[in-house]
Amino acid sequence: MSKGSFFKNNPIKDSLIKNGVMLGAFAIVTTALIAITFFGTKDTIEEQKRRKLLSVLNEVVPSSLHTNPLYADCTVIDSSALGPGNHAVYRARLDGQPSGLVVQATAPDGYSGNIDMVIGVDVKLNVLGVRVVEHKETPGLGDKVELAVSDWIKTFAGKDFSSENLAPWQVKKDGGEFDQFTGATITPRAVVNAVKNALIYVEDNQTRLFDAPNQCQIGSDINADSQEQPS
Repeated sequence: MSKGSFFKNNPIKDSLIKNGVMLGAFAIVTTALIAITFFGTKDTIEEQKRRKLLSVLNEVVPSSLHTNPLYADCTVIDSSALGPGNHAVYRARLDGQPSGLVVQATAPDGYSGNIDMVIGVDVKLNVLGVRVVEHKETPGLGDKVELAVSDWIKTFAGKDFSSENLAPWQVKKDGGEFDQFTGATITPRAVVNAVKNALIYVEDNQTRLFDAPNQCQIGSDINADSQEQPS
């Protein structure tokens, strides 16, 4: 038998080619299914995030403090003081008069990455409430910033803020007023710092935040392409 005839009729070679084609086809189908699943659920995931955010607005600003729908009155800010990315600032108005703000902020220095939160504050810079809306902190340790796990986040409510006295706005390990977690100081430190920075930003820009054009539409997402940037 000639060498060429051997390779032409070799069942091992035919089997390898067949298996290779099958594996290639399987990889293509699997990749396609993953892509379809991603794009099919992307909008659902984003909608769930939006609904979760909207659900906490009234948790950090009581209904007695506003007569307007918070989700329909906001401006969008791009400022390092609020962390990386764009952040919405929702405006509370009582009979048309400014009464409070809900500020989105991101702590970029959590133990496991970004910690997204909202901070409610009235016009006198009294903290109304803080909620963490998304994080990747370690279960049983850093996840205590989440209300479903611990009441720690409630310790912000009722705090008065002034940039002239920032010493209390640290964890106790650093000389401040806020408890750290046993075995997990990085996470609460990141949250406290992010809240402090957001409050400094509000103190410096409160009037401009209330006066900025509305970038929220009832029933639709924030238009993040047009950004009002108080300085």
